[in-house]
Amino acid sequence: MGAVMAGTEVARQAAASASRRQLAVLLTAKTISDIGYALDFICLSVFVWEHSRSTLETGLVSVALYSGAIVGGRLGHRYGDRWDRRRMMIGADLARAGMLALLAVLPTGVQNWWLYPAVVVIGTGRSVFEATLSAATPVLAGPRTPSVNSALAGLKGVAFMVGMGLAAVLVPVAGYRWVFGLDAASYTLSAVVLLALRLRMREPDGRAAAARDRSGAWPLLVAAGVAGLVVLRGLDAFGSASQHVGLPLLGTELRPTEPAVVSGAVWGSWAAGLLLASFVLRPLAKRLVERAPAPVYCVATMVMSLGFIGVFWLDGWWPRLLAAAGAGLGDALSEITYKQSLQQLPDGRRGRAFGLSQITVNAGFMSGLLVTSLVLQPDWVAQWVLLLHGVPLLVAGWMAVGAARTARTAARAVGTVGPAAGTVGPAS
Repeated sequence: MGAVMAGTEVARQAAASASRRQLAVLLTAKTISDIGYALDFICLSVFVWEHSRSTLETGLVSVALYSGAIVGGRLGHRYGDRWDRRRMMIGADLARAGMLALLAVLPTGVQNWWLYPAVVVIGTGRSVFEATLSAATPVLAGPRTPSVNSALAGLKGVAFMVGMGLAAVLVPVAGYRWVFGLDAASYTLSAVVLLALRLRMREPDGRAAAARDRSGAWPLLVAAGVAGLVVLRGLDAFGSASQHVGLPLLGTELRPTEPAVVSGAVWGSWAAGLLLASFVLRPLAKRLVERAPAPVYCVATMVMSLGFIGVFWLDGWWPRLLAAAGAGLGDALSEITYKQSLQQLPDGRRGRAFGLSQITVNAGFMSGLLVTSLVLQPDWVAQWVLLLHGVPLLVAGWMAVGAARTARTAARAVGTVGPAAGTVGPAS
């Protein structure tokens, strides 16, 4: 009877979720807007540097971006279970498009101060969009949720590499105004697709459940046993700041005349690992990921941390690039399994959980950037990367051991109770 009910539920979810064509169109539009975000990520900082030649003003771009992302996470934490998900995603796209369109047409003098509020809105919009889409994915995709999570992770890696590559080509050819205009167009396209598809993004009783339960996300995460994953995600984000600041310094050490070559090669190898994990490894490990996403997330986090440590500690090009590919592999698999762990929460509570996740991740990364920028010296980059990635590495290892023990205990309990419950004859 239970199997029949489970099969009926799966069939109901499949019928209610979006079609393959609709999901393909949505993923394509999101990938294009991610390319726009990657262009923003590179061009906005370079734009400020070229106009100000101030490291302080250039650094404030990252502070503004991640401050906006924290604001977006706060909005999702407070209202994400009650707002209309589709409208909020459209609003996030249009807000980003509007700010960038104005940045493209305003006079140069006004551009210089308008850029900072634009960056804040870009960060807020991305945080709202990503958290809302993650919360809505089980409703959109139904039984195909793991595959859609993998596609989102892989396509994001493709988009970032394409966008960062285009930044180096488009700015010299077309100039910043055209790039900002193209970025705005990419977000507008995403909004138009969401308007046209009219996808269902919430369970029918989702808002009613959210209205009945006004508690914060943290008690929910503790009760569901996933609070530790959110803490580990924040530590991982803090540690990841080390390679973002450290790679240009490593490039200067290895190739003083062409430091960008080192960063490009490392991030290219990282992207290759990202794609391998998203489109090959995750499907091969489908059952393991679905059965135990939390332990897999801990192990994947360890692989990612070891990979980035290897980039700075190993000698020779190929060992460094293989380590970067391993970091990308762990990065993708950790993102997929982390997201899948939170998606197991009830639909009426997922919004606040993903909002809190956005706050934790972006606050961790911004804090890591600030601390690293203040204290890091070129002669101990490798030691700093080891320290910042060593902490999440050890925490992830400790959590993985704990999860394995819990699983063994549960298996023994099932093995002990199961036969007794199923015994119908006399005991031997």
